[in-house]
Amino acid sequence: MTFDTFCVAAMATELRQTLLGGRVQRVTQTNSLTYGLEIYVHPVRHYLIVSAEPQAPRVHLSSQKVRRGVGNETPLMLVLRKYLHGARLTAIDQPAYERLLFFSFVGPVGSTILAIELLGTRSNLILLDLDQTILGVARLTKLTSSAPLPPRSPARLLLPGHLYEPPPAQLKLAPPELTELTLRQELAEASPQLSLTRLLTETVSGVSPLLAREIVHRATGSAETKVEQLTTLAPLLTSFRHLFEQLEREEWQPTLALDEDDVPLAFAPYPLQHLPRTQSTETLSTAVEIYFTEAASGYAAAKAPLLQAINETRQKLARRRERLAEDAEAQANPVTLKEKGEAILAFAYQIKPGQKELTVNFPADQLLKISLDPALSASENAQDYFSRYRKALRAADEIPAQLEKITLDERYLEQLEQDLLMAENRLEIDAVAEELAAAGFRPLTRREKAQQKKSATRYLRLTAPGGATVWVGKNALQNAHLTFNRAGADDLWLHARHIPGAHVVIPTAQGLPSEEDVFWAAAIAAYYSRARNDTSVEVDVTVKKYVRAIKGAAPGLVTYRNESTLRVAPEAPEVE
Repeated sequence: MTFDTFCVAAMATELRQTLLGGRVQRVTQTNSLTYGLEIYVHPVRHYLIVSAEPQAPRVHLSSQKVRRGVGNETPLMLVLRKYLHGARLTAIDQPAYERLLFFSFVGPVGSTILAIELLGTRSNLILLDLDQTILGVARLTKLTSSAPLPPRSPARLLLPGHLYEPPPAQLKLAPPELTELTLRQELAEASPQLSLTRLLTETVSGVSPLLAREIVHRATGSAETKVEQLTTLAPLLTSFRHLFEQLEREEWQPTLALDEDDVPLAFAPYPLQHLPRTQSTETLSTAVEIYFTEAASGYAAAKAPLLQAINETRQKLARRRERLAEDAEAQANPVTLKEKGEAILAFAYQIKPGQKELTVNFPADQLLKISLDPALSASENAQDYFSRYRKALRAADEIPAQLEKITLDERYLEQLEQDLLMAENRLEIDAVAEELAAAGFRPLTRREKAQQKKSATRYLRLTAPGGATVWVGKNALQNAHLTFNRAGADDLWLHARHIPGAHVVIPTAQGLPSEEDVFWAAAIAAYYSRARNDTSVEVDVTVKKYVRAIKGAAPGLVTYRNESTLRVAPEAPEVE
């Protein structure tokens, strides 16, 4: 879960009330994208965490002192310490309806601004001087001359010494612009099957999927209501305005939502009426801290045995590969085994009971030493060599195939490991458990057998900015179902290049997508891959008819050809 506009606004209110006028006494680096500031406001020390981690961007107060991580200090850490140590926090600003915060400091070295961009996978921390020149950046822009930049948006150069440019504004309605007239226009242009939640997130700035679900639930009694089911506009507009009036008045009610196992599901600065189990917290920082510690640890506990099963299976495959290599070496010359059997029969008259070795010239010009089993007769020793000869012949055919099977299993384990790392809820973790069981890497329970078919059809269904439909498989079973059961031969197929990740399909039955939509789908494919934390990822695009399943391999493992390669920044879909 990422910070939305409401969370950013509520956190800004909380931090202004708590930290303004305070002095920075210590700067700490937890990891390359997460930093802690110890800020003293008489008579209390407060601990502020700011993070640009793609999966957990956040800013909040911590109940515990921030501890230094084990990594080397980053260039950003050096400039933060130089400019912020001893500085006073004088202002905290948020542009209207944006997920941006600007912390202004006045210190011994000079005045600076810490820009905190809480933009999901594009989150960043940037230290600026008063002329908006960049002093340090958590996630630097990667420059490459080999791949053109996508045309969908101009690139921002986030590099020290360059002028800072804020993220481009979204081409959406500002919340005050959502009136009965504009809402009717949006509804008239929308598909009747489109959910109202999706409509609001795509048309109004500052509306996250969580906020949209809350608005729609309060208006209609269900967060799943579709456009065609809306009979009157008044309740929807009233629900929308009520929540945004709370934002304008800064009336916050920090709330934490929990699942049936008491694992945090979401946090918000307003009551989450569309979720069944919630609890109020004293501050939003408390809710955020609980979410990012308990939710992470709860899901980590569920993932741990599956990661262990993956690692144990990987070790078993490695041992099996070693044994096969030894067998191949031992049986590299099966003809010799046949010759030894023939020699034993030819010189059987020389073999005495209990003899352990026979040395003869066989063929006539070659000295051959033959080990014998003293418990067997000459004929039985010969038959043993003939049996080993036939086994060696079979091994010559079988061992390469078995080694190839091990390679495919290792690739599948890599994909499952990536699926598990990307899993963000219990359903997705369970899906990986089912796939491990289906592949024979762990026992399959009766419940998992029943759920397996359902999980394959739960792939993401998205709509690109230009209107193209985009399907995304979030695990191996979904990838296989999507590519070989759902996609048409002429649909576009995308996958992160040379790394485990999602199969992404753009159906083309209604026409080819725009270039902008293809780049958008590529960014989604990059997000659902092992490289989702990188700032630039190569994604291959081809036509589905050029994609082939690997014979005998686990679900979702494919080969493909005739691809083009795009370079994009990973981007999380807003509907998650």
